[in-house]
Amino acid sequence: MDPLTLPQLGLASLPVGAASLGAIVGGILGGWALSAGLAAWRRMAGVLAASLGGLGVSLYLGRQHHPSTPPSICNVDDVFNCDAVNSSAWSEVAGVPIAFLGAGFYAATAAVAALSLSGRPGHARAAHGVFGGAVVAVLYSAFLAFQSMQMGAWCLFCISLYGVNLILLGAAGLEARAAGGPLLDGVKEAYFGKDDKSVGVMSTVGAVALIGAMVWYRGLGPAAPPQAAGGQVDYAAMYQMLPAAVQLDGSEPVEGNPSAPYTVVEFADFQCPACARIADGMKELPKAIPEVRVLFKHYPLSNVCNPLIDSAFHEHACGAAAAADCAGKQGKFWELNRLMFLNQQYLSPPDLQTMAAQIGLDLAAWSACLADPGTMAGISADVQAANAVGISGTPSVFLRGIAGDRWVKVPGGPADVKVLVEAHKSGKLSVGG
Repeated sequence: MDPLTLPQLGLASLPVGAASLGAIVGGILGGWALSAGLAAWRRMAGVLAASLGGLGVSLYLGRQHHPSTPPSICNVDDVFNCDAVNSSAWSEVAGVPIAFLGAGFYAATAAVAALSLSGRPGHARAAHGVFGGAVVAVLYSAFLAFQSMQMGAWCLFCISLYGVNLILLGAAGLEARAAGGPLLDGVKEAYFGKDDKSVGVMSTVGAVALIGAMVWYRGLGPAAPPQAAGGQVDYAAMYQMLPAAVQLDGSEPVEGNPSAPYTVVEFADFQCPACARIADGMKELPKAIPEVRVLFKHYPLSNVCNPLIDSAFHEHACGAAAAADCAGKQGKFWELNRLMFLNQQYLSPPDLQTMAAQIGLDLAAWSACLADPGTMAGISADVQAANAVGISGTPSVFLRGIAGDRWVKVPGGPADVKVLVEAHKSGKLSVGG
């Protein structure tokens, strides 16, 4: 199987099997059937049921987007993997998880469906309002499905929302047609007329739901360490032993004391949103624990410089990796690293040159370095090192020092690295070689 061309937070090995897949698919089909059945009885009741289901799934996916969460319950294998898709480049807009945009939409359609069912005056165009929103939702679903196809991975819960959107489109469309008059004229009246409150309610409820979800999301703290029997921290659940060593060639940028006894290596891609979310945490590790040093290695998710990736996907990732290494030649790798993670949407060659100037690089020397074939050869060496330990996505974080000279993979990123190192330092953790 080809590796996932996705940014992901180094997922742990997950239970795989037809039973897991069957249970999830069965639940999704059951939810669709319930909503469609209610719509056959009373169309706006179907809209309400589908909306509530979509709201619940969207809130779950939005919560799972946070780096502190454990793996999703809908991770079945490398192909059906919600966390992989839910941390991809298309999983957020301007820092807002798209799942929460969906939550706002479903809260809005649920509210207006409930008002329509109640028979309150002023909501004669409720179905038209839902239909208009559902058209946009279905088109966006098609776009996201295409992106999943390009990635080679699917989120089953996202697929459930595609079905919810189709049910909303069909049920609301039929209800709107039953009201009489041209459908599009009714949609225009719902959105731009002054005689119906439906879209006003949808806008208000949707905005409140989105703001509330984001306030909740921003307040989420780091995940608590997994607990074993007796309430003790289950350190073994926080790492995986590697059968091979992470290959270091001495060219890796280092944050912290170069002679520190604990070595952390991060493989990352500058266009990977999940990498950006842990970037500050990685840089803070040596400050929090002086015995830790952090090394950076590249794994661009683009076939421009990574032969195991099927498409360009992160089209600027290879150029960004080269730009960072060339900044490192002038002692400013970490400065450009920080700027690029802060400006992931602006990594074209002109944008990179602007950032290089901002951190005071000698642009002539930097440009000459970019043109040097040896620069891309260094990135290829990092890719080979990643492939040797079975990396399929980014960020992937590895630690040496808690198991002698052996390496472990730490799916939880810098937060779990800190817990493991502190436990090893204090004698609470002993890992056999």
